[in-house]
Amino acid sequence: MEKQEIVPIQIVDRNPPLSPTPPAKSKLAARVKLGQAEAYIYNGTDKYILATIMKELSIHASRLHSRT
Repeated sequence: MEKQEIVPIQIVDRNPPLSPTPPAKSKLAARVKLGQAEAYIYNGTDKYILATIMKELSIHASRLHSRT
């Protein structure tokens, strides 16, 4: 059986963009604070990420509410 080796490689982009575009500054859309949990929601947030955040905050709220 022939011995195989792992050889490290590096990929270099020989055609970089002509003018790099700076990342757009995200604008704060909402700040949600619930007990010790706090979430900052920015414009352009993916709807699936937002749904996950809201679900976690909902779970946290129900736990916080059950203690009182």
